[in-house]
Amino acid sequence: FPVKTSWRRPHKCHTTAGSENRNSCLGFLLFGQQDRRGRLISTVSTASLLLKTYHGGYVVIRLALAGHKQANRPFYRIVAAHNKRARDGKYIEQLGTYDPLPNVYNEKLVSFNFDRLKYWIGCGAHPTKPVAKLLGLAGFFPLHPMTITEAERQKAQTQVTQTEEGSEQEQKKAEAV
Repeated sequence: FPVKTSWRRPHKCHTTAGSENRNSCLGFLLFGQQDRRGRLISTVSTASLLLKTYHGGYVVIRLALAGHKQANRPFYRIVAAHNKRARDGKYIEQLGTYDPLPNVYNEKLVSFNFDRLKYWIGCGAHPTKPVAKLLGLAGFFPLHPMTITEAERQKAQTQVTQTEEGSEQEQKKAEAV
């Protein structure tokens, strides 16, 4: 059946009769798809749709890794930042941290604020590749294709080294006999 897109009825304070309450309103317009009975199927905030058209099709907010400015010690903040800002420049909000150096238990520590991540993605923010990989490993996004490729390469490499070690041990046993 055909699906049409339309504007949902605005909140009462957005009409001309309720204009005096406009500043205190928490309601907002939603854009979504409706089925043939007029029921709303999915909704998207108009902010994300209008933001992209206003800025000429460019993504304005990005979710990226920002350095911690410590010499010889990689540590990154996961931040929401404007697209034109430098990597370690001013950011809007910190959403998590990433420590790429393994700790005593050989773990690389990552922390996220998933509620704020959902908010920024709903506002139209796009994650960079490193952040998308981390979110994929955390289960928030599907796994990034490069993550799967790297895992397959490492698995093949370990199999090759194990077979080489096994053949060397067999040769030593044959020489000893």
